[in-house]
Amino acid sequence: MNQPFDFKEIQLQVKKQQRHRNLGLVCVITLIVLSVIFGAPRLVDSFFYNPKSGNQLSDVDSYIINRQINNELTTQNQSLSRYEINAEGYGKYAVTEIYRNFAQNQTNTKTYTINRNQLKETQLSIPEMTDYLFEQRFRDSSSDVFTESELHKELLLAKVKELPKSTDIIATVIFDDDLSLDELAEWQTYNLGQGEVLWTAVRSEVPTSNQDYQPLGFASVYSSVLPSERQIDQSYLEEFPFLTHGNATNAQGMNYSETEQQAAHFTSMLHFLQTQTDFLALEPAYDREIISSEQIADTLSYVGEHGVNTYGVSVRINVDQLIALLETGENVLAVNVTETTLFNLIR
Repeated sequence: MNQPFDFKEIQLQVKKQQRHRNLGLVCVITLIVLSVIFGAPRLVDSFFYNPKSGNQLSDVDSYIINRQINNELTTQNQSLSRYEINAEGYGKYAVTEIYRNFAQNQTNTKTYTINRNQLKETQLSIPEMTDYLFEQRFRDSSSDVFTESELHKELLLAKVKELPKSTDIIATVIFDDDLSLDELAEWQTYNLGQGEVLWTAVRSEVPTSNQDYQPLGFASVYSSVLPSERQIDQSYLEEFPFLTHGNATNAQGMNYSETEQQAAHFTSMLHFLQTQTDFLALEPAYDREIISSEQIADTLSYVGEHGVNTYGVSVRINVDQLIALLETGENVLAVNVTETTLFNLIR
């Protein structure tokens, strides 16, 4: 026997199904909205350079790793002490870098914005610790510092003799003739005494008028900030020997002399930066914040053919050592004092 048609029951069922569909639709829309709210920034950010991402050396803050390598290559007598990276929007970051000179008595704070793959310096507290002599010798200029070097050395000698004997001095020494790293080690033994080489300028391709190249070198005094520890595999060590000072395979550690380690460190820094294409792309159009990929390639080509040789060094010495260097030092073309510390309590 057929059941009587219940119109109200049918209406209730239809309304119930509609409520379920509407609830499902609301849930789907909510999920879409949430994914847009939380996923869109990540999606947008993925199209731009992220300084907080990792690389082969660190799980986070690859920018800082690359910046320290770049600065060792291009800047004398200072190292990174602290830093901070803050995200400020889609593809935009604020970066603060605090550097300390090797005498530990002066800091240099630099602030940048990285805005959608564009690096811009926003503030410079004090000038960087660089020396014009490296620039001039790198470009083989005819500065009177070189053409009248004996006069300049005599004038400097008179001033140095007036300094207290306790003065700790950081100076730039430019050579008459380029030295190999083995020759530099011998020169240091006979001319610096207990003094030390801090940074070694490396002879590389002479720039043409349209190339914004800069002096490059490597540090002997190592101090770095490592954002995080990452296990380094064997293939990486073989590809970039002595990149981070001491990180090498057992065979490399046994077979490389000290000067060969220095040369490998210099070329490994260049090779490594070549792989950091997103970092190199940050270089401003009219600035020298980051070494150019063209200079890296030309430098590797030059030292591959001629070896790693030096035209000058930054040194730390005392007053008597500098006097002796100016009076009887071998292969000394020019000297410039860049820092003096009356009492160095750190050393």
